[in-house]
This record gives sequence, C-alpha cells and structure tokens, in this order.
Amino acid sequence: MRRLADLGRFTVSAALLFAAACVAGETPAAKAERDVLITFLHINDVHGHIVPWARDGKDSGGYARLATVVKEIRAKGEAQRYFLIHGGDEFSVKVDLPQTAGTELTGRTKGEANLAVMNSLGFDVWVPGNGEFYNGVPNLKARIAQARCGALTANVTLKDTGQPLGKPFVVEQAGPVKVALFGLCWIRPETLKVTLLALADPVETAKKLAPELRQKADVVVAVTHVGLGNDRRLAAAVDGLDLILGSHSHDALPRGELAPAPSGRKVLICQAGDYLQYLGRVDMRLAMRDGKWQVAETTARLIPLDEKIAPDEGTVKLIESWKAGRGTATATGEKKPPPVERPEPEKAQVPAK
Repeated sequence: MRRLADLGRFTVSAALLFAAACVAGETPAAKAERDVLITFLHINDVHGHIVPWARDGKDSGGYARLATVVKEIRAKGEAQRYFLIHGGDEFSVKVDLPQTAGTELTGRTKGEANLAVMNSLGFDVWVPGNGEFYNGVPNLKARIAQARCGALTANVTLKDTGQPLGKPFVVEQAGPVKVALFGLCWIRPETLKVTLLALADPVETAKKLAPELRQKADVVVAVTHVGLGNDRRLAAAVDGLDLILGSHSHDALPRGELAPAPSGRKVLICQAGDYLQYLGRVDMRLAMRDGKWQVAETTARLIPLDEKIAPDEGTVKLIESWKAGRGTATATGEKKPPPVERPEPEKAQVPAK
C-alpha cells in the first residue's frame, strides 16, 4: 500500500515554546517528551455513500477504505488518544427524494446499516445532521440508541421535557489531558415544525456552554453541523474554543481555516468535504504552561480515500452481511456518481430559536 498522502497542512507556530525550552537549557526533544499529542480524525456529509463511488472517472470513498486508513493511523500509536468524529448527515434519507440516501442499503435500513458500520470503526462522537431528522424523531432516537459513541445535540431539546435529544457534550481523557466535545445541530424549518423538538441558536448555545466546559477540560472542541459560514460566526462570537470541526456546507479545507475569536486568538475550523472523499486529520500538541495544559501547536490535513487505498476486508464483509440477499450492489462498489447537485448546499444562517 502506498504511503498515505495529504493535501497540505497548516501549522500554528510553536516558536515561542521552542525558544523558551532552549533558554531553560532543556532540549526540544526532552520538551517534546513532556508534551501531549491528541489526534482528531473527522468525516462529514457521507449521505449514505457506504461503498465507493465514481466521480470524473476516479474511484473514491467507501467505509472499507476509511477503516484501512484509521487502523493504520491508530496502529502507529503516536498520539495519547485518537478521536474519530462524525459531523453528521450520515444517512440523510428524504422520503420524497430517495436518491439522497446514496445507496439502496441506506434507504432501506433508514441508517441502521450505516450505524452498524460506524460502530465497527469505533467512532467517539457523532453529531446528527439535518438529514438524520428526515425519517422522524423515533427513527433518530433508535439510531442514537444503536450508536456506541456519544450523539451530541447541545442545541436540540425535547419540547415536552426540555431535555437534550442526545448528550449536550462529553468530556474524555487523553493521557493527562481532558478534552470536552460538544455538538451543534441544524434542522430544516419544515422538518422542525412536524417534530416535538426545539432548536436553539448554535452561537447562543455555545456562549452558555463554553465557559462551563473550560472549567471541566483543558481542550474544548465544537463539532458542528451548521455550515462554514456559521462556523466563522461561532468563532467570532465565542471565546474558549480550541477547535471547530464542521460540516453541512460540504467544504474541503486542506489546511483548515483560522478564524479570529473575540479575545484576538485564532480558532482553527476544519471540514472534510463529503461522501468520504477525504478523512480529515487534526494533530494538536499541548504543553504545560503555568500549571495548565495549553495548545502549543495544531496541524490540519486531508487524506484522500481513493483507489490507492486497499479496502479493509472486515468492513467489506460487514457491509456484505447487511446486503446478503437484499440488495444488488457489491461492497466494493456499485459505483455511481453522487448527485449532480449537492444534497445540502445551503450556507444561509441557522434559524434563531
């Protein structure tokens, strides 16, 4: 298998940390041993494309390829912890537009097969996208119950109880570092009005939640399904965020995008395109400063999931087991192109509560 390529990287300079270590007589290598590396692997807007598809004559995507790459990265053991994160719109099935499902398997199982595959890869976090609401709240609740990862819905609550649909956030350990992740969703107005759900503005939700999470954790990550424009709005309005992993607008950001926060510091926004064309990777290095773990360096890249990646056999077999006798596509691809028009191209602001 070829060495995995990336599409570039963006590094937030750690020159001051380097200089301080040298002045103190400590070598950079010794300093690095005391740093903590955390890796975030992220995907978004799969839209049911479990198996590979063809675009411009090129073979791309598929969960079996994703599994190969994720296993290879985890096996290196370079990070204190690897987080695998899904930004939403995994099964996005509109009853009146079945083509939005991506594959027959996704449409027929209403996302159940998709969650089974996600579970096999060991996702840590999933933020339901607007597409996950198309088949109704009961189906989404069933998929949340099926998920072995945290389904994060900080700004979506049940009208009758006021309780979150999923979890508002999780706090996870990465070696000596605590990492808080919270999820921000969007629901289409026409979908929202036929559910018993309430949707709060994502920025206002983050403003209330970020200070609490800063007290609980060393790193605060927003996982969003609100689109790049709203991620920029989030960064500009909310202090205390270390990283935004976004989705919904289907943007491929090879190096991520730095956005200014109210304090003047920069927040890195990342998004990994769509249809499993890429796996996004963010490496975050933390150093101990003044008795606290603080982010010293962050890099972002996109890893192509193309025909050069050998599919993971276990994942192929799992998909085949769901298809057995019930579908015509094969796990290595009934390769059809994604829709000509993006299923969810909107970049308008998220409705306020």
